[in-house]
Amino acid sequence: MSVIKFSLVFILTLSSVFAFDWQGHRGARGLYPENTIGAMEEALKYPVTTLELDVVVSKDMKVVVSHEPWMSEEFCQNPEGKRVKGREYNLYKLSYEEIQRFDCGSIPHPRFPQQKKVREGKPLLERLLTESEQMLKKLNREKVQYNIEIKSTIEDEKDGFQPDYKTFTDLVVKTIQSQLKNEKFFIQSFDWRVLRYLHEKYPQIQLSALIETEVNPQENLKNLGFHPQVFSPDFTLLKKEHVAAFHTLNIKVIPWTVNTVPEMEKLIAMNVDGIITDYPNLISSVAVKKCGPKSHLFEGKCVKMPAHSIPSDLNPGWKCKDGFVQKRFKCEKIKLPPHSVLLEDGKTWECKTGYERYRGTCKKISQ
Repeated sequence: MSVIKFSLVFILTLSSVFAFDWQGHRGARGLYPENTIGAMEEALKYPVTTLELDVVVSKDMKVVVSHEPWMSEEFCQNPEGKRVKGREYNLYKLSYEEIQRFDCGSIPHPRFPQQKKVREGKPLLERLLTESEQMLKKLNREKVQYNIEIKSTIEDEKDGFQPDYKTFTDLVVKTIQSQLKNEKFFIQSFDWRVLRYLHEKYPQIQLSALIETEVNPQENLKNLGFHPQVFSPDFTLLKKEHVAAFHTLNIKVIPWTVNTVPEMEKLIAMNVDGIITDYPNLISSVAVKKCGPKSHLFEGKCVKMPAHSIPSDLNPGWKCKDGFVQKRFKCEKIKLPPHSVLLEDGKTWECKTGYERYRGTCKKISQ
C-alpha cells in the first residue's frame, strides 16, 4: 500500500476541522469502490476523522467488510465475469475463499459516476483494520477512528443471511478488539437489538444509533432504552431543535449521507457534531464553524452561554435549566418558599398538599 503524500495546505486544512467529525462513508464511496482497503486509502487523502464501514458474516464465520450480506447486482460480478442477479449469492452461505473471487469494483456504479473503476473484492475486517492502521501510522494520523456498522436485521436473520444477532455481534466485537482499543472505534447499527445487547454486555464500547424514520428525540431514546454516545439519522429528517434536544443529553448528532456542500453547510449551521459523506473531497470546500464548550452556534454566530443554561433555537440562543430563571443575561436559581414544589415547566411552583399560597409563601391550611 503506497504512502499518500500531503501538501502543507492539506495539513493546515486538517488541523482547522479536526474538532468536527468528518466520516468517509464506506471509505469514499463517491470516489472509489466501497468498503475496500482502497476506499479507506482514498478517504485518507482528505481530512476525514473517521473511516465508516459495514460488516457481515461468511459461511466460515469470518467478518467480511460489505454493506449487504449478498453480492450486489448493482456493481458485482461472479468469478466467471457475469453480472450477479438479485440476491443469488448469499455471503453467509459462501466461504471467504469463495467470496474473494468476486469482483465488485470493475462495473461502473450507476449512482457514482466519479467512482474509479478497478477490480476489487470484499476484504476481511481483520485485514482492512491492519492495513488501515499501517497507513495511519505512516501518515501520522493515529487519531482517525472507525465507525463500524453491524448490518443486522430481523428479516435477514430469519431468511438465513446472517447468524443470530448476538452471535454476529460477539464475533464482530472479538475481531475489532483483537486489533483496536475501545476508544478507537464506535459500533453503529439500524438493528437496535444489537445496540441494546452491546450496551448490556460491552458497556465500555461507544455506540451510535442509526435511524431512517422520523426523528423524535424523546420517543427515539425511549424506544432504544438507553442513551448512546451518538445519534445518527437520515439528514433529510433532521431539524435544528432535534440537535439541541440531543445535546442537552450530551448525545452527539452525526447525520448521513450528505453529499453536497450546501447541505453540509446547512447541517453545520444546525450545530451537528459531524457529517457522514460519500465525497470526502468536498470537505475543504465547506466552512466549518464549531463553538467552544461554553458557547452555542445560533444563527451562524457563537453565543456565550451563562452558567446553568442549555442551548436553545430561540433568542438569545440559550435558556435556563429547570430550577433557574433568566435575569438579563444570567440564570438565577429560583428561590422556593418552604413547603412548595417546582412544577414540570421548571419555572413555577405550587404549595404542597395541606398548604395554600399566601403573599409569595405557602401557608398551612387551618383545620
